[in-house]
Amino acid sequence: MKKVAIIGSGIVGICTAVELINRGFSVTVIDPNQPGSQTSYGNAGVLTDSSLMIINNPQLLRSLLSLIFKRKTSFRYSKLFVFSRLSWVINFLMFSKKKHMELAAKALRELQVLSLKTHKKLIKNTKSNNNIEAPGWMKVFKTKLSYEKYAYELDILDKNKARYILLNTAEIKKQFPDLQIEYYKGVLFENSLRVKSPIELSKNYFKYFIKFGGSFYKEICKDIKFVNGHWTVVLNKNKKIFDEVVICAGPWSKDFLTNLGYKIPLAWERGYHHHFSTKNDIDISPAIHDVDGGFVYSCNKNEIRVTSGVELNFREADLNEKQINEVVQKLKTILPLKNKLTKDPWLGSRPTIADSLPMIGKAPKHKNLWFNFGHNHIGLSTSAGSGVVIADMIENKQTSINIDPFLPDRFIL
Repeated sequence: MKKVAIIGSGIVGICTAVELINRGFSVTVIDPNQPGSQTSYGNAGVLTDSSLMIINNPQLLRSLLSLIFKRKTSFRYSKLFVFSRLSWVINFLMFSKKKHMELAAKALRELQVLSLKTHKKLIKNTKSNNNIEAPGWMKVFKTKLSYEKYAYELDILDKNKARYILLNTAEIKKQFPDLQIEYYKGVLFENSLRVKSPIELSKNYFKYFIKFGGSFYKEICKDIKFVNGHWTVVLNKNKKIFDEVVICAGPWSKDFLTNLGYKIPLAWERGYHHHFSTKNDIDISPAIHDVDGGFVYSCNKNEIRVTSGVELNFREADLNEKQINEVVQKLKTILPLKNKLTKDPWLGSRPTIADSLPMIGKAPKHKNLWFNFGHNHIGLSTSAGSGVVIADMIENKQTSINIDPFLPDRFIL
C-alpha cells in the first residue's frame, strides 16, 4: 500500500485525502492548523459549476485605470506589493486576452462540473445535507449599466452551456422579499449549492477521512526531501517517509517549493469577512454577489456573513479594515443588520497563479511529487474535482477531464 502525504488541510487537501483514502492508499494529512480553519474557512460557501470568469479577462485591461486611481470595495491594492512583485503583475496582465479567457472558462467548467458531482457524493456520504441549500448562487445588478457590462460573462456562460435564470426587478422582489432595495436584474445559477458553514463541511469531510483510516499530524512541515526514491517529510520532532507527496498548502505552497528549486508565479488575493445578526430571520437561500458593490453576502436565518472583494497585498501584511467596513455600510442599506458577531474581521489569502488557473499535476523536476494549489477564490467549487484528478494521475489513469490547462509545466519553473 503506497503511503501518501498531503501537505495542507484546507478543503483542497481534505478532498484530495478523501479521494485517495477511498482508493486504498495510506494517507496522512500534515498541517499545523485545524483542518479547514485557514483560507478555506473564509469564503462565500458556494458550490457551483458556473464560476468561469477569471479576474484577468479582457475587460480588466479596459478598466485598469479606474482600478488604479479609484478606491473600490471590489478591489484594493498595496503600491509596495505591486512594485515589489511587478514582474508577477505584468505576467498576470499579459493573460488578460480573449483566447486565454475562453481556454480558462472551458477548463474551469470541466473541473467544476466534475467537482460539483463529487461534492454531492461526499455531502451524502458525510451526512452533510442539513448544511446545504439550493439554489446556492446569484449575481445581482443595481443598474442597467452594470448589467450591460455583464454581457461578456453571459456570453462565456452560454458558450460553456452553464445553466442560469434571468430575473427582473419584480421577480427578485417576489422571490427575495427580505431585500430592502430594488435590484435591476439578477442571474440565478440553477445548478449550484450554498454551504451554510464551510468549516462544518470541512470538518465532516475530515471526520470521514479519519473514520476510513486516514492520519493527521498537527505539526509544522519544516522541509521535504527526496532521498533514495522516497520522500522524507521533516516535522517538528521527527521525520516521516512517504512514497508520494501532494502539495495542497494554498497560499503557503510556494514556501515548500522554493526550497526545491521551483519559481512559482503565485500571489495572494486577500479577502475579509464579518458576521452580523439581523433584527428578523432572513429567508434567502443563495449567496448573493452584489456586482455593483463588489461584495458577497449570505444568510442563515438571523445571521449574515459578508465577504469583501479582493485586496492585492503581501500575504502576511497587517489587517486593514477599511475595505470591509465600507462593504458593511453598503450592506446596511440591503438587509436589517443588528449586532456584529465577530469582534474583528476574518482575513485570509487566496492563492492565485499568474494565469488564474490552479496548478494540478505532476511536479516537473521530481518523481512522486504532485501540485494541487492555486485555486484562488473558487477553491470550494474546484476542490473535490481536483482531488479526483490528482488521484487519477497518481494511479496513472487517464483523467476524466482535459488536465492540460492546469499542468504545472505550463510555466518554466
